[in-house]
Amino acid sequence: MANDCCNLVGNLELGMDGCITSVNTNCSTEMSNVCGEPLPGATIGTVSLTGYADTEIHTGCAGRASVSIPWIRKYDCKEDTTHFLFAGEGQASTVGPVESYVELHDVLDVQCTSINASSSSGPATIYTRDTQYNGYGMTYNGTPIPFSTTEETGVIVELPTDVFGPHTFYLQNFNLTLSPGQFPVATYSIVYSIDGAGA
Repeated sequence: MANDCCNLVGNLELGMDGCITSVNTNCSTEMSNVCGEPLPGATIGTVSLTGYADTEIHTGCAGRASVSIPWIRKYDCKEDTTHFLFAGEGQASTVGPVESYVELHDVLDVQCTSINASSSSGPATIYTRDTQYNGYGMTYNGTPIPFSTTEETGVIVELPTDVFGPHTFYLQNFNLTLSPGQFPVATYSIVYSIDGAGA
């Protein structure tokens, strides 16, 4: 088991393409109280990755996009493993000029106004007001991990096994943020099952 508690982030080698700016991993074991006795169940690991969606600085208005994949989790206590069942392409939305990075598969007729304003940096701070489009399913063609939610295989993410372990990784949430004068940022929330940790 790894126990190196002090390392230089500049020496972290993930073995992935693209520019990764942050990575966080952890796991959680579900517990049930059966007749007064704690019974461990499924252990689910999470990986949060943030990286640059492009090597070009974004110019123009701010934008954002997101999708959430509705995985159904079923724990098999006999085999001590968790199965992830693909339950659809997921709720998705876009605001602003994100069409060069993402495409919603189905766009609903209903839109709303999206305002993003904060005076914490002073009254001269720029704020955005745009239309939010909601839909179902997304294709993302940026870096570091492109994907399409059209089927289960499109949202099973490949991560280096020597760093993250020999697991099957499932994309759960994705967010894209475009800010004027900055590199576009892509954030991924990924889940996986750690077998053999339960009863």
